[in-house]
Amino acid sequence: MMLDLPLPMARPIGEARRILLLLAAHVAAWTGFCLLYLAPSDLQNDMTEAFSWAQELQLGYYKHPPFYAWVVKAWFSVLPTTDWAFYLLASTNAAIGLAAVWAIAGRYLSGPARLAAVLLLEFLPFYTFQSFNFNANAVLLSLWPLTVLAFLRSFERRDVRSAVALGAVAAAAMLSKYYSGIILACCLAAALAHPDRRRYFAGFAPYLALAVLAAGLAPHVLWHLGVAIGPVDYMASKGSTRAALILAKAGLFVVGCIALHALFGAVLAWLWSRGGAASAEERPAAPSVGDRRMLAVFALGPFLVTVLIALVFQVRINTHFAIPIFALSPLAAIVWLRLAVDAATLRRLAVLAALWLLLLLGVAPVAGAWTLRHDVELAAEPRRAVAEQVTALWRDRIGRPLGVVAGTESYALGTTFYSPDHPSDFTAFAAAYAPWIDADRLRRDGLAVICLTGDGWCLDEAAKYDGLEIWRTQIRVHKTLFGLVGRDFDFTLVFVRPGQTLPLVPVKLRPF
Repeated sequence: MMLDLPLPMARPIGEARRILLLLAAHVAAWTGFCLLYLAPSDLQNDMTEAFSWAQELQLGYYKHPPFYAWVVKAWFSVLPTTDWAFYLLASTNAAIGLAAVWAIAGRYLSGPARLAAVLLLEFLPFYTFQSFNFNANAVLLSLWPLTVLAFLRSFERRDVRSAVALGAVAAAAMLSKYYSGIILACCLAAALAHPDRRRYFAGFAPYLALAVLAAGLAPHVLWHLGVAIGPVDYMASKGSTRAALILAKAGLFVVGCIALHALFGAVLAWLWSRGGAASAEERPAAPSVGDRRMLAVFALGPFLVTVLIALVFQVRINTHFAIPIFALSPLAAIVWLRLAVDAATLRRLAVLAALWLLLLLGVAPVAGAWTLRHDVELAAEPRRAVAEQVTALWRDRIGRPLGVVAGTESYALGTTFYSPDHPSDFTAFAAAYAPWIDADRLRRDGLAVICLTGDGWCLDEAAKYDGLEIWRTQIRVHKTLFGLVGRDFDFTLVFVRPGQTLPLVPVKLRPF
């Protein structure tokens, strides 16, 4: 039996309006939460790193493939370089994933139950709290559900357009993080599990999708073959030969995933209690054997394969790996439990979600202020203030815009975003990490080094410029917000004037 994959416009207009309202509310609420809770904090390293990469468009970077940096480049070519714009990107990315889940849910559910499969994701942290930090994991919140959706459409339609779409979105996922190979493996497993697999593999669609995927990856693969350090090296650094450590990490991952489902489990139990007495006619229709198998593969496969790979290939995993893998948990729960969700239940579920969000919005500014006062999650780090002060000092001493920055990672990356000059990051003082920096670039632009006074590695690297014409000073900076004062941070600044030949070899290469 084939999947029923009607076009979105075939659905009632009212249903489309409800999902659009939910998506708009999600973006508004969680962008607002970020602004309230993270007001004392500057952007996390992953986000400023993505911005620094976006300034140097490449086919890959030393940690990750390039796609999500390209997304950042496109986003900030339209919007201003501000924290709120980055948080808006993060929330929009999550909302795109929710929209894809809604489209997938339409293959199994209709009416209130379909929307509930999306609304329940508001009670899981992956599309909410863990979506703030837009990085190689978070971008998969949209790309993995889109890949599943494209696969389902290609499997049913077996036409050129659907196959090309599948190959393109699969390439985008792989070009964001190699971990996306797991969702592609699940697509293959889902196709093989379906009774119509022979018809699918007898046609051209899977092979055209594979060709588009290969074409999309080819430039990045060629790039990787020509660089000193790339994502494969970074990925290899996450392994360990200590079996006990791997087992412990995998165990903590499983326990952590269960714990992260706690609130969702409670809401699901509430739904079960409300619909427990529903008749068979009021419950969702049981899907076909093929559809049921596919849903099982996509709902459970990413989790199981992640744990299996960690154990077999000795990879140290943590719950950040879980961010994209549970998008279909609510859908699977509703389908497998055949939960009855009528309009009244959906309204109560929406009210519960709204109350949860309002509670978080009310607590957010108080919790944010607490993080600054107690230096939780490094909220007191004055990255923006340092970037602005360093830029002003550079312009005053050197008399030109700041072009290249290096030093303690948080502050070098932060300066690329918060400095009005948006300098390039000379990552770890090594061209292997920052191939866009060469001797000519350093001779032309000079270099500003920002070291936390206690960062011995950074100070050792800065010392190798002592024989050149430099300007050295120390500054003390703290963060202030609404009368709250963060702790003091001391920095050593070394400005290497332009027009000189700088050593390119690092004293000690910083580990991943």
